[in-house]
Amino acid sequence: MSFQPNSTLHSRLLNSDLFQVYRKAFEAATGLPLLLKSADTSEEAGLNPQEVFRNPFCQELNSGRKPCQHCLNADQCLTSRSEEQAHTTRCFAGLKETAIPVRTGGQTIAFLSTGQVFDAKPSEKEFEMLAEALRESNFPESRIQKLRDSFFSTQVVDPERYQGMVTLIGVFALQLSESLNRLMIEDANSEPPVVISAKQYINANLEDRITLDEVAAHVCVSPYYFCKIFKQATGMTLTEYVNRRRIERAKRKLLVPHARVTEVAYDVGYQSLSQFNRSFLKYVGMSPTQFRERSVTQETARAA
Repeated sequence: MSFQPNSTLHSRLLNSDLFQVYRKAFEAATGLPLLLKSADTSEEAGLNPQEVFRNPFCQELNSGRKPCQHCLNADQCLTSRSEEQAHTTRCFAGLKETAIPVRTGGQTIAFLSTGQVFDAKPSEKEFEMLAEALRESNFPESRIQKLRDSFFSTQVVDPERYQGMVTLIGVFALQLSESLNRLMIEDANSEPPVVISAKQYINANLEDRITLDEVAAHVCVSPYYFCKIFKQATGMTLTEYVNRRRIERAKRKLLVPHARVTEVAYDVGYQSLSQFNRSFLKYVGMSPTQFRERSVTQETARAA
């Protein structure tokens, strides 16, 4: 597999059937938008503000030649605080928004985002306070008056219902993370024969101790050359690739109800339970036990 920069991975997720189907279902069920924003800030900088601010009030606020600096600051603050875990923030206008990271390999690739809603019906006093803040930012009076209708027509979602929506997105973020993990380890058509042969050897010997010297010898190249060509082709070191493959195999084994976590760890090639737990948390975003419990809950829900 050729190395995929974060922006490319985000684009593939954004255009995937998995995201498109879930987004349509979520928006139809909740009436709220679901965005998948790239963690690459340079890519986000090129977006139309109406793609970032889906609420009609927010769109109107950012419809001028320059986006509202208050809104941009709030968006940047939200994503920076959501780098490793879900975070909900409230902007200067009182609207609530949530971002949940989609991570793989210890990196945040994208953010699932929803919200820009009120959790209680706003008052005239609150709008007047907002209008005053906008005047101080040199907003013309004509634009402020245009904002009134969209401000009071903004969707109101009570906190308990909103939290339920955020929980649903959190589960979906884990599914996207698993999809990312598969993208990172799938074979690409342009891989050199040396890399393809090495992967076949690794997959056949995952339960054993795998060393760089052994793999390089198997494909008949020097360890130095192998490291270079493998990293160029996959974007990963040998150790990272082996760990990803082991974790993918472990996830399948953990779905067997009576398989002990310790046994699974040793079956997929880890020499200690603590090392297995650290790797699993890094690549899946949760412990093996949490992954199993979540999988059982999902199966039970589907069966019901």
